[in-house]
Amino acid sequence: MNYTTHDYRQEYPLRTTIAEVDLAQLRANFRAIRTRGGNTEVMPVVKADAYGHGIVPCAKALIAEGATMLGVAFAAEAEPLRSDRRIPYEIPIAVVTPPFPHGAAEYCRLNLEFCAASLDTMRAFSAEAARTGRILNAHLTLDTGMHRDGIPPNEALEFMRSASYLPNITIHGICTHFATADEVDKRYFHLQVRRLNDTLQTLRDAGFLFRYVHAANSGAVADSSTEAAFTLLRPGIALYGYNPSPELASPLDVKPVMSLKTSIISLRRLAAGEPVSYGRRYTTPRETTIATIPIGYADGLRRSLTGKARVMIGGQYFPIVGTICMDQCMVDVGDAKFSVGESVYLLGSQTSEHGEIRIDADEWAQELGTISYEILTGITARVPRIYLNS
Repeated sequence: MNYTTHDYRQEYPLRTTIAEVDLAQLRANFRAIRTRGGNTEVMPVVKADAYGHGIVPCAKALIAEGATMLGVAFAAEAEPLRSDRRIPYEIPIAVVTPPFPHGAAEYCRLNLEFCAASLDTMRAFSAEAARTGRILNAHLTLDTGMHRDGIPPNEALEFMRSASYLPNITIHGICTHFATADEVDKRYFHLQVRRLNDTLQTLRDAGFLFRYVHAANSGAVADSSTEAAFTLLRPGIALYGYNPSPELASPLDVKPVMSLKTSIISLRRLAAGEPVSYGRRYTTPRETTIATIPIGYADGLRRSLTGKARVMIGGQYFPIVGTICMDQCMVDVGDAKFSVGESVYLLGSQTSEHGEIRIDADEWAQELGTISYEILTGITARVPRIYLNS
């Protein structure tokens, strides 16, 4: 989308750097994930402000598409969801990081589901739920090999027997987290699946049943199909258009939801041999035009992308040159004829004379030796989000 069809310069006169979030594409990604998982129920993970895309608009779109519940990392992330009247209060919100006992009052106030991984926490939550007349739902969280959160499988039966006496709490889910679901070598993944299944059978034999059994992150949904789907999928990064790893044998058919764009604010013609930006890291190799664009590392365009990143203008790629500044950076456009105000894409796609060209978060991640998750969540709050197809 360009300024001829939607004039963001008028809508956001104080900032022309914006992130477009296509909610129709988000919903399409949700459908692709659900289909791959055998039409199992889905708990979209909207933590970290929906991976930088905006938690409330994304949550609304995912609920409309049929999300069973929403997943967040911390109770504080549920606050804007519970405060927005357009999101049904009845929609379950599960906090996937185990809480402290002192968080009981807030979990009751916000009606949140929590990870059952500590009897001390269970007792505190039970007491507060009883005091306030709440019935809290919980998910037994197993450590099957990630060694981050949860209780060991061999302690699960004793835990459930102790927790079953606590009033006002229903443990209606059981879950774990896979460490290597997106890697070529699936042996450890299969071990974790087996540990979960064995524990589940032990608990069932003792009379403990669960409505929700969930472990499938994006990698597990992509490469294991229904093997690890259980009764609830728990995708994250794939919702936002990125497969979690290039090692996947069967990548999900998803497309990026966010585009990042700005505009040229100045143009200057420089002779050969002129330095550009801090530290004079770039010197013009020939007479050329340098375009300045108002985006920098305070917006999420990492300074470490200096000498590595490129942009798209008018259906062509051009390099960002010189040190990336906090608020601006420079682009060498050579002899191309552009004007101040011209649209510049940093993430997204454009149509060129040879077809579509694209820059995505995976490209930045590869240059930086990181992952798309970090790129997307690093687009800072001072970049306005524009929601398309809401």
